[in-house]
Amino acid sequence: MSSRKVILTVVRGSAEGQEYIFDDHSWCLVGRGNDCDLRLPKDFEHADISRHHCLLEIDLPSVRVRDLGSRNGTYVNGLKIGQRSAAAIAPEFDLSDFAAHELRDRDEIQVGHTVFRIELADAQAMAESMASLVTIG
Repeated sequence: MSSRKVILTVVRGSAEGQEYIFDDHSWCLVGRGNDCDLRLPKDFEHADISRHHCLLEIDLPSVRVRDLGSRNGTYVNGLKIGQRSAAAIAPEFDLSDFAAHELRDRDEIQVGHTVFRIELADAQAMAESMASLVTIG
């Protein structure tokens, strides 16, 4: 049995090809703030990403994402999962205010113009095992 891990790969954006690997329970704060775990640059190209944009909750084998009231929204597979209204000010952190969205293998998260793909190592190993099975009948 393979060890469980989550691989987050940048598939579009200035850091394309960059991978982040999580093999234990963790939270990953994504944004432009200095306190973010996955920090995107504070430049013009990333101006549409909030200081604290979204939060990944990694509790293997489960992975969830929450938009943290970002100004431009967080998308999963092209569908907006959260955004604050234009008139609202940036909220403080109270996770109960933000809905968690379960992620599956190969789901894509978009923040601004940056897109990340989620890979669940167990799901990949299972797909490879299934592909190697021979069907009789």
